Amino acid sequence: MSTERRKVLLTEPVHPIAAETLEAGGCAVIEGWTLDDAGMADALAGIEAILVRIARVPSGMIEAAPKLRVIAKHGVGCDNIDQAEARARGVTLAVAADANARSVAEHTLMFILGLAKNLGHMDRAVRQDYSRRMQTRVVDVADKRVLVLGYGRIGKLVAPLCRAFGMEVLLHDLLLEPGTACDGFAVAPSLAEGLAQADFLTVHVPLTDLTRGIIGRAELASMKPGSFVVNCARGGIVDEAALAELTASGHLGGFASDVFSAEPIEPGNPLLADNPSLLTPHSAALSEEAVRRMAYRAARNILDHFEGQLAPEFVFGG
Repeated sequence: MSTERRKVLLTEPVHPIAAETLEAGGCAVIEGWTLDDAGMADALAGIEAILVRIARVPSGMIEAAPKLRVIAKHGVGCDNIDQAEARARGVTLAVAADANARSVAEHTLMFILGLAKNLGHMDRAVRQDYSRRMQTRVVDVADKRVLVLGYGRIGKLVAPLCRAFGMEVLLHDLLLEPGTACDGFAVAPSLAEGLAQADFLTVHVPLTDLTRGIIGRAELASMKPGSFVVNCARGGIVDEAALAELTASGHLGGFASDVFSAEPIEPGNPLLADNPSLLTPHSAALSEEAVRRMAYRAARNILDHFEGQLAPEFVFGG
């Protein structure tokens, strides 16, 4: 009986609990970020699993790993992985379901409140010109309508948090029957009608061929004058140029985004223009608690897959 330890490639540094969990489970951990091209080629030839955070896992990388059985995402979005290649080779994609949902939901509420209270302007007024404190638009969130686009792990946490602040919650999700109700929340008759009614839009759908560009210029223009947009999902879902343009024109009251079409954000990105916005560096899931949970769950998913015990809830698309 072979006693050789299964080799797992970590593409980048994560919380130490990942390596500790894998090693305790009998795996040999390879720190991919320390390897040169030749070392990486040697490592790929023998690995059975990859644990990845935001690094790219392209088709060539998967092809070069003939023993690869599972790719575990440190998070839930798998748009940095060549999913078609993984499926074609029978490689399972595992996600850290629920590990970061609470942290992203809290970040979303921070954005909603920050936009309503014009937090960026208020901060600058104190630091730069105190007389500007009265020259700003500030609103209450109570009695405002928020459209939660995507009612998955995060959307299901965001909706009750919004309701706790007195907001009227409207849902839109392709898996929900239009015009009905779910968990006590109304389901919009359509995305178009939901946008037309919303004071706030918060986006919580994955980036796929179906959702890429789903919130374009026409959709943003159809929203109420002075409404707000929050994106804690993925860049590419909301048209960034249109978002900046309609905010600059005053049609939108402001926007907040944790994600961008290219990351790190490029200097010419229109979202960087001086406007009523709040931007964070794809950090909604980076609370101390979430980082630890994601690392542990990603490692545990690898071990569970090796043991034939990976629960369906942790399989991407399962």
